[in-house]
Amino acid sequence: MFIFAYNKSIKKILFIILFAFATLFQVEAFAVVHWADSVMESSGNYYSRNKHRSCFSNKQILGKPSIMPDFGESVCAWAPREIGRNDFIAVGFKDAINVKQVAIYESLNPGAITKVTLYGEGKDTLIFSNSNPRQISRKGRMLNIFIPQTSFKVDKVRIDINTMRYRDFYQIDAVAISDETAAIVPQINLSKDVVEVGELENLGPNVNSRYSELAPVIAHDGRTLYFTRENHPQNYGVQNIWFSEMDSSGNFQPAQNIGAPLNTAYHSFAISILPDDNSMLVGNVYHPDGRQTEGFSMTYRQGDTWSFPEKLEVEDYYNNARGSYALASNGKILVLSVDRRDGLGGNDLYVSFLQENGKWSVPKNLGSDINTTDSEDSPYLAADGVTLYFSSGGFPGYGSNDIFVTKRLDDTWQKWSEPVNLGPKINTRGWDAYFTVTASGDYAYFVSSRKGSEDIYRVKLPASLKPERVVLIVGKVINSKTNKPVAATILYENLLTGKTIGEARSNPKNGEYKIALPAGEKYGFRAEVKNFIPINENIDLRNLENYDELKRDLYLVPLEQGQTVRINNIFFNTGEYELLQESFAELERLVKILKENSTIKIKLLGHTDNIGSRGDNLKLSKDRANSVKEFLIKNGITEDRIVTQGFGFSKPIATNKTEEGRAKNRRVEFNILEK
Repeated sequence: MFIFAYNKSIKKILFIILFAFATLFQVEAFAVVHWADSVMESSGNYYSRNKHRSCFSNKQILGKPSIMPDFGESVCAWAPREIGRNDFIAVGFKDAINVKQVAIYESLNPGAITKVTLYGEGKDTLIFSNSNPRQISRKGRMLNIFIPQTSFKVDKVRIDINTMRYRDFYQIDAVAISDETAAIVPQINLSKDVVEVGELENLGPNVNSRYSELAPVIAHDGRTLYFTRENHPQNYGVQNIWFSEMDSSGNFQPAQNIGAPLNTAYHSFAISILPDDNSMLVGNVYHPDGRQTEGFSMTYRQGDTWSFPEKLEVEDYYNNARGSYALASNGKILVLSVDRRDGLGGNDLYVSFLQENGKWSVPKNLGSDINTTDSEDSPYLAADGVTLYFSSGGFPGYGSNDIFVTKRLDDTWQKWSEPVNLGPKINTRGWDAYFTVTASGDYAYFVSSRKGSEDIYRVKLPASLKPERVVLIVGKVINSKTNKPVAATILYENLLTGKTIGEARSNPKNGEYKIALPAGEKYGFRAEVKNFIPINENIDLRNLENYDELKRDLYLVPLEQGQTVRINNIFFNTGEYELLQESFAELERLVKILKENSTIKIKLLGHTDNIGSRGDNLKLSKDRANSVKEFLIKNGITEDRIVTQGFGFSKPIATNKTEEGRAKNRRVEFNILEK
């Protein structure tokens, strides 16, 4: 870790050194490089001592290097079937070029190469020959072979090796060609502003102890940190869930054991906390007799305690190794690090979706953009639902496992941006994992043993390593008649499609809730509980520029005669009364309420702002109320249950001097005439 001195000149020098280091390892910073993308032929089987057939296979030679700049054995590199023999491999390139350089990444025990031959356009040329191959006393190397530019375009390179004099097995990780003379060097895919990663901050004695602190999970608002503490005398078992809350000054308070029923005599650990801070995914399946088995469960806040964890049912779930998991902020997407038969190697990352029957879909592999033959572990899906942080040993990095970030590119969950290494301030020569980020993306929390035992640190992230923008909606669920808090489910939807995309829960003690909404859409959200009618809210985030936190209380109207309910999420063009498409989901819910309560009769009340004449607004308010009535009738509600009335701008609920106030005054309400 770099320690910046207070002297400005020293700080500047260190910054330049770090920037130069980051630039050195930028992808293809020096030359246009073409990496092998197909195996044309090879000499039979490959070395294997792993249960996954793809480990050490000849296909592992394809693409960019997987383990570097620190060389060493990797399941993501090709290993010939045995030492003490002659072998060869020929690799192909999609783009044929006139070659000036060939680079062969001998990642373990270099020196076995006897010949390198180039092929293309019906021609071939030998560019490297070694009649005395032997194991070189170094861990690995990048063998750069420079030649006069070939007269023909090369699309194939053959490499012959001889390991007769070898004492240990041999690996090649990658092969590249270039039409430039700038040396091809090992490269770590770093962000351009990796130098802006903040200084590491140890969270101090209120969080860290002389025992091990593991697997941090930060609440989306950044004000509560959940983590696993190992071997503490106050633990129920070896590992327990602890938490620390932030005070008004931004300091974490002394950590507390979260207690039963989450902590038992078995290992207990938190996996994810939803934005509401009332719903938590925890490790293992809890049984009434006190046992725990492999899997994961949901628990919900009940005032000052938590409910007994309920098992998540995932179709065709099995895992051949130790797993790790992450629940998306909408509560409907589960990312799993598990070892399954269709995996590429060790643990792969999969996704499972919550279905209408309450079960979760069969895990779907996230594909080769982010899964390698090595293990991918400790996923964390940020609040935007797009940005994924994970740990892997299959991409270039600084140690056995590094933390990376990638972005989902579409809804197939198969296409991802090239994983970016989070850099040398965060990643070490050891096994780095368990990364968690606030909804704002300002701070990331992770575990490091760089000072001895495992402690929790936090660090500020530069823009390129942050998630996409979201808004955190905070508020309370309130009974509109009594103004008392209500325990409810909060649902939010895409207003254009009407699709429900997430849910949360309010705290039954004080009614508090939170939801995280990604930028780019127009949303409706509401609280739901039996015998109440929700007053829905909406927000347009299509032009959101920065992270924000907004307060929106959600009101529930008792299903009683005389109560008035504002229908918020219906929309008209200015001066018109035809319903827009994003209104339909809201009105379909009203249809459902009226069908479930067949004796209810309602009066629809139309209102406008004060722009325009009194007469025009009175007519517009009546027409809008009648448009809603027409929708209800077309969807099965009899006309005798609905009456309408327009008030124009005679009954404002907000000032007409601002656009925000006028928007509140342009509304349709309904009054319950009979119950």
